[in-house]
Amino acid sequence: MQPNDTLSISAFSKLSEVTRKTLIYYDRIGLFKPAFVADNGYRYYSRSQLETIGVIHIFKELGMSLEEIQVHLGRRSPANTLELLRKQEEVLQLQIAKLTQARQMIIQRAENIEQSMHLDTSQMYVRWQAKTPLLLSRRIYSSKQEFPEELWEDFRERLHKEHAPLGYPGGVIIPKEDLLKRDGDKIAYMYSFMKTKHYKQVYMPEGFYLVSYARADYGDSDKIYPQIFDYIEEKKYVIIGDAYEEYMQDEIVLQHADDYLVRVMVQIEQPNEEDIN
Repeated sequence: MQPNDTLSISAFSKLSEVTRKTLIYYDRIGLFKPAFVADNGYRYYSRSQLETIGVIHIFKELGMSLEEIQVHLGRRSPANTLELLRKQEEVLQLQIAKLTQARQMIIQRAENIEQSMHLDTSQMYVRWQAKTPLLLSRRIYSSKQEFPEELWEDFRERLHKEHAPLGYPGGVIIPKEDLLKRDGDKIAYMYSFMKTKHYKQVYMPEGFYLVSYARADYGDSDKIYPQIFDYIEEKKYVIIGDAYEEYMQDEIVLQHADDYLVRVMVQIEQPNEEDIN
């Protein structure tokens, strides 16, 4: 070791951002020892040891125990290190996927709240909707009042497989065939706005949608559909796709279920220019 390669414990602590107390503890348990100890008991480290302490820090951040790290360092070799790094890469990728979905959940919920805070629920709007990726449940055909528990379980499993956290916002799809019969009670799918990796990627079609909002508890949203159908007939709109129903404000936002805010988007044929808002 060259003299200019030697660092006191204080200098090494500052460069490595590991406290002196931690370095002393690592030395005592045999995890990470200084390059040499002087006769007066002072610990000295080499600059090359910064790489090792950095790896220890990364492994700790990834959830490895000090005992696991010590075992690896005691048997380290190119092959063993490569195997460990590949395993930790998988762990890190999983964590990234979970954090990405958690961030997306926060963004969606915040956007829903912002968009819905000052809405006039007595008004209906025609909006252009871009093509948007969806995660779908399996196909069903059920009344909202008889929502099957196994569907909840199926969809939760799909969310889990896509690394989405509990509470990820979602909704239900009412099929076009029922809308044309003025029925807003039957469900075809559950959905969440999401790019998928483990399930076939499907999309909410781009196009024009009639958008309506109402205060309603879960399962009571069918009461707003008569007004939607009447408005469509009055404006001579043509239904060309499904309806997408989602709660913009739910139990996470409000204390009373009757105050929950639901949004219904019905795909329609392009209306007259003056109707688009």
